[in-house]
Amino acid sequence: GTAQPGATLEYFINIENTGFSAIDLSDITQVIRVFDDIDQANLLTYIPGSARLNGVSDTNVVFTAPRLYVDYGNLKRLSPNPLFSPGDKFTIRYLAIIDANAAQGLNISNTAAIDWGVQNFMPVDNTTPITCSGGMQNVDACTSIDLAVGGAPGVATLSGSLWHDINFDEVRDTGESALAGWQVEIYFGAGSINPGDLLDSVFTDASGNYSILGLLPNDAGSLQYALQFRPPLASTDTASLGQVSIAPAVSATAGPSSLLSLTVTHASHTPNINLPIQPNGILYNSILRNQVTGAVLQLTNPAGVVLPASCFNDPAQQSQRTLSSGFYKFDLNFSQAGVCNAGMDYTVNVFPPVGFIDYDNDPTTPVVSLIIPPATAITDAAFDAVNCSADAVGSTPECEVQASEFAPPVNVPPRTAATDYYQKFTFSNGLAEDQIYNNHIAVDPSFNNAISISKTSPMVNVTRGQLVPYDISLTNTLDAPFYDLNVEDLFPAGFKYIAGSGRVQFANGSYVKTEPVHPPGTLNLNWEDIGKLDSNSTLKLKLLLVVGSGVGEGEYVNRAQARNALTGALESGQASATVRVVPDPTFDCSDVIGKVFDDKNLNAYQDEGEEGIPGIRVVTARGLEITSDAYGRFHVTCAVVPNADRGSNFIMKLDERSLPSGYRMTTENPRVVRATRGKMIKFNFGAAIHRVVRLDMADAVFEPNTTKMRPQWLPRLDLLIIELAKDPSLLRLSYLAENESESQVNDRLDAVKEEIKDRWQALDCCYQLMIETEVFWRKGGPVDRGEFNE
Repeated sequence: GTAQPGATLEYFINIENTGFSAIDLSDITQVIRVFDDIDQANLLTYIPGSARLNGVSDTNVVFTAPRLYVDYGNLKRLSPNPLFSPGDKFTIRYLAIIDANAAQGLNISNTAAIDWGVQNFMPVDNTTPITCSGGMQNVDACTSIDLAVGGAPGVATLSGSLWHDINFDEVRDTGESALAGWQVEIYFGAGSINPGDLLDSVFTDASGNYSILGLLPNDAGSLQYALQFRPPLASTDTASLGQVSIAPAVSATAGPSSLLSLTVTHASHTPNINLPIQPNGILYNSILRNQVTGAVLQLTNPAGVVLPASCFNDPAQQSQRTLSSGFYKFDLNFSQAGVCNAGMDYTVNVFPPVGFIDYDNDPTTPVVSLIIPPATAITDAAFDAVNCSADAVGSTPECEVQASEFAPPVNVPPRTAATDYYQKFTFSNGLAEDQIYNNHIAVDPSFNNAISISKTSPMVNVTRGQLVPYDISLTNTLDAPFYDLNVEDLFPAGFKYIAGSGRVQFANGSYVKTEPVHPPGTLNLNWEDIGKLDSNSTLKLKLLLVVGSGVGEGEYVNRAQARNALTGALESGQASATVRVVPDPTFDCSDVIGKVFDDKNLNAYQDEGEEGIPGIRVVTARGLEITSDAYGRFHVTCAVVPNADRGSNFIMKLDERSLPSGYRMTTENPRVVRATRGKMIKFNFGAAIHRVVRLDMADAVFEPNTTKMRPQWLPRLDLLIIELAKDPSLLRLSYLAENESESQVNDRLDAVKEEIKDRWQALDCCYQLMIETEVFWRKGGPVDRGEFNE
């Protein structure tokens, strides 16, 4: 490269014994020492530690600014072979950096010297510069090299520009796009065909310009230079997009993106070795309208035969693969009669990359866009590129199908004149005016979720015969409008579309009555071609369904999705809305009514004069809690949906803790009633204040450690029965315990309870006797039998 300020230079010093005798370095009086004054103020600085002797770091290499000192004799003296014989060599290599503020053109002169043979001593202070012509003692030989900052003396320079030549005049005009980042490769050793060996490469800057410095003159030799221009990420199947342009005086042969047989002279500068590209067009995405990378394009003849590479000025143009620019180009040479001669019809076949629709699922079959199809079908007559009836720019002799060198922007509707292109052409010869330009070819992308779709219904629970509204919302998530959209709706079996209910709401909020297509006997609704859906805008559809009379209870899902009308590809996911068909309150539900009353006569029925009890809680098995009103009444709407065929049991229980103090139930609790659909069921609960008869007992009533009552207490049971028979009563058995165990107390109460029940049953009295038990512990609780108490 060039010696620019701040750059690093690499120096080599090569030493060889070219004499007829060896130097015996085992003799301490014999030396081989190399000296190099490197550091030069404000110009060149040695990079510490970079020096290498025969490729490795060595202690015999010492740098003391500004001088590098290498004692090779000492290294050999310690080796198994201390002789430095004729033909022996060694190399010193080091790095130095050019001062960042060094002026362009300032000369850097570097001198190295050698002292060999009988030992002499160099000056220790390093203040005397090394010179090759006198004034320097003990120097047996020396050599110098000069290099200018920012230049390369004695060599040639090349330069030029790369741009998109939209008016085909090979002159860089204002507004023509620069080609930045392109690679310019330099070859040497070439003939007129083979470019030779790669020497180096440079890249164009942001303005599309490049410079090549440091080429050795080759005007006196037979070997020649060659240049090759390559776009970023180019490969072997990247096509040339233009012909190199040079001045007539330049000694070289221009070709497609290449220059061969280039000769340069001493200290010369050859400017304007340019590449104005003139592609046939761009391969682009029919929706997003951006360039397509990685597509393969082929050219075939009327027989459908893929042309051989020899039919093109650049063989890589056959089966070329597009880069990020999307450009493509074919330069026919009409070199083979019957295969690729003038006047034939030629067809451009496109093989899109992954992510684009392959309509027949066969990667070997070419395909172009259905959204933006060619202006004429592939089966129609070929477009005549010579006469060019569709020339969009009449001011140039070239045939330009569209006015712009860019693909149509997203605001241009598909299938209009601004999106026209052709796939089949008739070419007459290789002249530029018989080519075709701005023929931008579209391919269709494959989007799975380009359209965001949602479906909702304000209804959650519906009944048979009810109308159910649905809303479908479509949002375009892309930075381009969508055309040719169909919306498909699949509604549940048993539901029915209400004719005339379809509506489409556009971005301005207006609704337009739009009926979907509803094939008879199907569950499908199709809104075809609902119109343009702009980028990041939302479109809504509305419809009404009715729940059929035969629909059973449960959840029913309505689904919707968006599809491209032309390609058939899904453009959205599947949205769904779920409604639950529930029993009809009038025809399917069973309501519950009831009352909690004061059963004063304890007959379990509400008689005249027996009023309701307010504020009483009644609970269902599913946890529903109802409180009686001021008249003791309660009501549950649609408390149960009984089985349609055999009915269902329904249970309710009164919370006895909510009864007023002293009240006890006189009716069954909980209660179970058989429910049938559409019929009301009734629950009445009676409660009353009972006469309480109390029987007190203690340990002395029973035989020790048994549940048997002492004989003297048995007659008291007869008196108890007589008392209970006088009026409906509640019997409460009370036990005062002290040293008994808890189980013994419970057993004694159970024994007395069973005895009383037997006697009451034998009496066959008028009401059902209710017995309660309670225990009082004199010591606060049962005695702990598990511990020893002193």
